[in-house]
Amino acid sequence: MTFGSKAAFRAARERCGISQKMLADRFGNAVLTVKRWEKPGEAEPPADVQAWLESMLTQHVEAVEAALDAVEEMTETQGHAPSHVDLLYYRSQEHYDRYGRDKGDYAIVNARSREIAAILEAEGIEARFRYPEDDEAGFQRLANTR
Repeated sequence: MTFGSKAAFRAARERCGISQKMLADRFGNAVLTVKRWEKPGEAEPPADVQAWLESMLTQHVEAVEAALDAVEEMTETQGHAPSHVDLLYYRSQEHYDRYGRDKGDYAIVNARSREIAAILEAEGIEARFRYPEDDEAGFQRLANTR
């Protein structure tokens, strides 16, 4: 198995913000099938599912690292770490479709924001989540849209 264990497979799926239903729908399976892939002693996830999840995990890690690199660059430019960082957070797929930069699922983007926030907070930098209705103009600037 690519992930080494069923627990690692599930952890990667959850880390990326991918629900069992999302994964099932993506590959034309029932949610029960995904549950079996994650249950010890049951069927292994097919190679194509594992490869796709691996690529999603890679994208997730790269996006988190890029955001952290941007914060590090701000720190170097300003000579000190920022007191806080604003992170985008979407309430629904509709908000993401309206304000997001790329096509995709808002749950995946929100998972990235949560991981970035956890890392920043561990470094003593406050993470502030922002919704579109908090400040639409500011949100659009953050999201690099319209």
